Amino acid sequence: MLKVLYERDEPIGRGELAEKLRGGIHQDPEQSLTGVLGAFGRRINETDDIPGSPGTDAFIKRQQIDRETHYLLRPEAREAIGNVPALVRRFDEPWDKLLEPDSRIEAKNLVPNSD
Repeated sequence: MLKVLYERDEPIGRGELAEKLRGGIHQDPEQSLTGVLGAFGRRINETDDIPGSPGTDAFIKRQQIDRETHYLLRPEAREAIGNVPALVRRFDEPWDKLLEPDSRIEAKNLVPNSD
């Protein structure tokens, strides 16, 4: 999800986002997207350094366009992702490799640039 949002400068509709993420692997991509967003929000809320419970709103802006929910990566999130070279390099990999079980990035490799 972060890869799709990071690579776009404009909002993406819920249906398009769901199809890009889950279309080939889930019967109901939009329902599956709800689960992806929920899991991401819970992970954000369980992060010690993030105060309160902002959920996905800490990273993603939601807005209604033509009566459909659209998503856009917040500028602060875009900057934070851009400062983690291991993550940005991972975004260049093909989708099928990103979805492999062993494709996790160890936390010690997610250290931001110190520039």
